[in-house]
Amino acid sequence: MSWTPAAADAAAEPIAAPVDRPIAGRAWWALAVLTFIYTLHSVDRSVMSIVIEPIKKEFHLGDGQIGILTGLAFGLTYAIAGLPLGYLIDRVDRRRLLALLVAVWSGCTALCGVVQSYGALVTARLAVGLSESGGAPTALSMIGDLFPPRRRSTAIGIFWASTALGTAASFILGSMIAVHYGWRAAFLIAGLPGLAIAALLFFTVAEPARTSSTAAKEVAPPLRDTLRYVVRRPLFVHVFIGMSLNSMMLSGVLVWQASFLIRVHHLSLSQAGLLAGLAAGLFGGLGALLGGPLGDRVFKRGGMAALPLTAGITTAVSVVTGLVFLLSSSLTVALGGLVLFEMIVRGYTAPGYSAIIGSVEPQMRGICVSALQIATNLIGYGLGPFLAGAVSDWVGGSDGIRWGLVALMLTGAWGCIHYALAWRAGLRAAAQGQGDMM
Repeated sequence: MSWTPAAADAAAEPIAAPVDRPIAGRAWWALAVLTFIYTLHSVDRSVMSIVIEPIKKEFHLGDGQIGILTGLAFGLTYAIAGLPLGYLIDRVDRRRLLALLVAVWSGCTALCGVVQSYGALVTARLAVGLSESGGAPTALSMIGDLFPPRRRSTAIGIFWASTALGTAASFILGSMIAVHYGWRAAFLIAGLPGLAIAALLFFTVAEPARTSSTAAKEVAPPLRDTLRYVVRRPLFVHVFIGMSLNSMMLSGVLVWQASFLIRVHHLSLSQAGLLAGLAAGLFGGLGALLGGPLGDRVFKRGGMAALPLTAGITTAVSVVTGLVFLLSSSLTVALGGLVLFEMIVRGYTAPGYSAIIGSVEPQMRGICVSALQIATNLIGYGLGPFLAGAVSDWVGGSDGIRWGLVALMLTGAWGCIHYALAWRAGLRAAAQGQGDMM
């Protein structure tokens, strides 16, 4: 069956939730494997952040060039490959596709450890971005079919906790390895485990059946019809924009926080890596985990409209704590602000992605999450670190990075406006009985 214009019009009807079925043990095993995969994904992505200073010294780079290496070099191919991979996700065996992608991005990460020039390092990061662009969309599409709406935020929260765990491993272990064996060894060791986990996924996880609310939508629609579907839903549109802006703040702090502690508070590389890793891993992971049950709780009480409100509140509080981290002259106060920032800032991911997944048909999830990943990575990881680095170069001195990161706090505040608009749109649609327009 193909997706016809009539079927596209039928999509205007409210989306019926899948049957509130018991959750099978295989679903939890699949979630564990997917979470481990995305932990490695985060390690491979963020290991660059902890070795910024030795790479800058070896290749004689400016902060703007580092911003390109950590951001645009990754985000460019992420954006180029995202939609084609999203198209595949909605049509092929997701388990096999993800296993292939994991093997590719792990190998490219290891390759970063053997390059001999800045240009070659940028090229290797381009390859990592290309292959990693399918990671989260594939996993989240599978999670959407493995878990019913009542537990979906919790499952997504567990999954996104992997970003904090991976970041912690990258900062703590990466700094230790870089100090004792050099920055190249950090990339080599980060890339190797991916080959084993790719095999684990392929041989132990089954492809989940794609759930659907209507028989008319058994086949994934063309891109044009999917676009027509989502632009009519203001809740989806504003959450999409809010999460894209939110990612600039999160990614900028993630990339530069170790360098900030080194330059502003005069810590060593190993000290900065340890403290940044503990903040991101322990408290960031806790925040991501708490965001899941919180999302399920507000969904139970307020429905889909309550999810963006939760994301907006956590983002607003994280802006305040981020400013405490950046503006305090006391290391103790700054670290307290960083801990609170890392714990709160990740609270938007579970309710945000739950809103995105729950407001579209299952056969659209791959392309929609891919589009969101393109935006959050091109705008977030692409522009976020670059903007902070550019402002740092413009201000100059060791204190420049402070104001570069303060500038990124404004993007978080901007994102809060869109979460509020999404919440209002959801309330209006619910009051008018127009669940289709959420």
